[in-house]
Amino acid sequence: MKVFPPPPQPVADWGDARELQREMVSAVEEISRRAADVGLARHVLEYDSDRRKRALARAMAPPLAGGDSAAKAEAEARASASYSAELTQLGKEHQAAETVCLEFEAVKLKWETARSLLSMLKEQVRHV
Repeated sequence: MKVFPPPPQPVADWGDARELQREMVSAVEEISRRAADVGLARHVLEYDSDRRKRALARAMAPPLAGGDSAAKAEAEARASASYSAELTQLGKEHQAAETVCLEFEAVKLKWETARSLLSMLKEQVRHV
């Protein structure tokens, strides 16, 4: 059985480096464009439980104003259509915020990958 050496790896050229640099610049521009949206999305995610509590408090206000006990007001509020609709809306906002954050992480990963590949390419060129 003969053992053949592995075929030589192609050496990267300037075009490869230029393409990786373009990818990095594109990712940085996209990160900059999304910064405000990501900040808002993180705010929505961080205060999600407070927003839900506030929705419950708004739904409990009419029964409490009518003289009902806190336990009865809470039960009525949780069963109300307005509370359900508000929770549905909050759920949609939470999902949208998660999507924005995950897309932002994907862009950051794209930048990190291009940076890593460019670094490897530079190291490859140094050893040629």
